[in-house]
Order: sequence, then C-alpha cells, then structure tokens
Amino acid sequence: MNGTPNPDSFIRAGDRVVELKVHRCLWSGKFSENSPLAIAECATELVMRTEIDVRAARDGEFVVLHDDRFDRMTDASGLVREATAAEATRTRFKDGSHPLLFSEAIELIAAHEYPRHIELDLKDLAPYTARQAEALVRAVQPLKTRGHFSTPADWNLRRLLAVDPTLLVSLNPHCYIDTELDDEVRLPTGAYGYRDAHPLARERISTTADYLRDRLGGIMRLVPDPTEAHLRVEMFERMLDDGIDVAELFHSLGVKLDAWTLDAGTPRWRERLARIVAAGADIVTTNTAREFAAVGRSLS
Repeated sequence: MNGTPNPDSFIRAGDRVVELKVHRCLWSGKFSENSPLAIAECATELVMRTEIDVRAARDGEFVVLHDDRFDRMTDASGLVREATAAEATRTRFKDGSHPLLFSEAIELIAAHEYPRHIELDLKDLAPYTARQAEALVRAVQPLKTRGHFSTPADWNLRRLLAVDPTLLVSLNPHCYIDTELDDEVRLPTGAYGYRDAHPLARERISTTADYLRDRLGGIMRLVPDPTEAHLRVEMFERMLDDGIDVAELFHSLGVKLDAWTLDAGTPRWRERLARIVAAGADIVTTNTAREFAAVGRSLS
C-alpha cells in the first residue's frame, strides 16, 4: 500500500496501537455524516478505520443512512423504511451531496487504499429476506477483506454468513445486555445492575465477574468467529467500576474490543479516554478522532 496511515487516526499506548474509528466517516466535520464527501475525505486523509451505517428501504434495497428518519440529516422527512431506494437517494444532505446506495458506497471505498478497515453497521433489527442477504453479500465483495458487517441483530449476521461463511462480522451485544435504556430494546434491570432479561440476571447467584463472563461469552458465540465486540462506552465504564478486566474478558473470546462512542467536548472526556485506553480497548469509536489523537500523544 502507498502511504502510511494518518497519525491522527490512532493512539500509541506503550507497545499497543489503539485505533480511532471515525464514526459515520466524520473526520473534519466539514461534510455530512455518511455522505459520499465524508467517505471520500477519509480516503484522501489516509484514515485507518471508519464506520458507515446501512438501512433497508421499502423496496428491500439498502442505503447509507444512520437515522430511521430523513429529517435530521437531509432535506426530506419521514421514515427511511417507507421510501424506495430511488426516493432515499434523491434526498440531499446538508453538504449538498446525496445519500448513496450501499453498493455505491462499497465501490467508492474500494477504489481507494484507505480506510484500511471499515465497519458496515447494519441498523435494521427486522430479519433480512434471502434476497436482501444475498444482495448485501454480493455488493460487499469488492471490499471483503477490508470491511466487516456489524449489528446487534445476530440473526441477520447468521443470514449473511449462510450465504458466504467467509465474511468478516462483528457483534454489538446490547440487544441482550447493556447499562442504558434503549428505545428499541427495552431490557429490564437485572439483579447485578445491568439491563438483562436472561434467567441468570434474576438473582445474584455468582460474582458479577462470573455473571458477565457467562453472559458475554454466550452472547458473542451467537455468531461464528466474530472479529470484534462493540461495547457502549457507558457499559465499558460500568464494568470497570465493577472491577472487571474488560479487555481480558473479550480477548479471551478471541475478539478485539471496540468502545463506542466517546467525543471531545463531553464531560470528563480526557479522563474517560485515558481510562478506556489504559483498560485495554483496541478501538475507540469517535466523531472527534483528531482531538483524541492529540490527547493520545500526551499519554504515550
């Protein structure tokens, strides 16, 4: 490959490199999240790791948008799932560009050597049809060695793997265990203080460490050979508060640990970033990678 990764896309922590994943391809903030201009900027700036979001439209096609509605990021309104892909891609981002089809985004990314790694975050919880799974697998082929599908919907990852078992996939466990109240996944608070509907969470019958190892070990095995676990920052911090060696837990399962999402400007962000890096996170997802890298240089 030509060129070295942008030094603002990672932090050196002793002998480790902690990659700063650019959330929704927001590198400089000049362009709209997930837009073709933002994606192209990450390629030009030689960013090591990025993420884009993928949603199903009414006709079963896929578009690169984060929200379930158009309102916040485009000049349109309404639910993405109620629009056709053609209608969705006719809307306009605030930076003047149009949302991409998933296949178009893959072609754009694959045309450049960077980003080296890209997370393809599938936002829909509804089960994919066979046609949808086949379309996603077909579209991702030009980026297959650099891109991986992620989602909390393990059932959809299994559908994709049934089409192509060699795909790279990663899992977010928050459909099953979390610390936050998610509007889509309304888990009750269990006996250990985590949101969890599993029988093991009904009463304290083991240590918190054993409970979390049992639960997260089982959840991560819902998908064959995941490459990464995506842990909400607040969940990561709660586990640290409970005395858990979070990195060791996930590394023992053979996966990298990604903490999402922490940004410069949020309360105590420098202290929180330093704690997460020191605790062994492999990846930190952020909208402010360059600010994080500047702080990271003072940590090394």
